[in-house]
Amino acid sequence: MRKVLNAGRGWVTAGYVLVVLLGYVDYLTGDYSLLLFYLAPVSLIAWQGGRRGALLVSLLAGLARYVSDYYSHSALTFKPWQSLEDTALIVAVAFLVLVMKKLMTESRV
Repeated sequence: MRKVLNAGRGWVTAGYVLVVLLGYVDYLTGDYSLLLFYLAPVSLIAWQGGRRGALLVSLLAGLARYVSDYYSHSALTFKPWQSLEDTALIVAVAFLVLVMKKLMTESRV
């Protein structure tokens, strides 16, 4: 059982690192949105790390989007509500993946 928990922590840690790297790349690209790329680590962590990991990595991805947009846009083009919408989408996808995993595991039993 301990091995399974440690493997889950490894996935969550990898997801955090991936989200931070995506945030940096998102900052470097400027106006180009990398929102879809955030969904891959978020979905992976939702599948492997459970509800808590999914929520944490989703909020981290939303924060990364906000920070990258804040520093890569001028004061006139930065719109904070767009970052909030992106965060809501990321959280929704994470919970949809959680529901999908639960339904798939229940149908096997």
